[in-house]
Amino acid sequence: MEKLEVGIRIRPAEGVAFFGLDEVNQRIAAGARVVAVEPGSLVMEKTGEEDGHVQMLFSGCQILVVLEGPEEA
Repeated sequence: MEKLEVGIRIRPAEGVAFFGLDEVNQRIAAGARVVAVEPGSLVMEKTGEEDGHVQMLFSGCQILVVLEGPEEA
């Protein structure tokens, strides 16, 4: 079994970017099957620090896709 991260990143200057989708789709096309989708986490970005307080910005989220099957060709 293999776990791959799939998610989205949102950055004001760069826009929206997805990650992991192509890799998961390539594995499925090669014969792998999805056996589970597991909760992931938020993607946070540090924007600064002042007086010992860290300032963070929510910049996306990710999940884990669990695949089973043949290796990618």
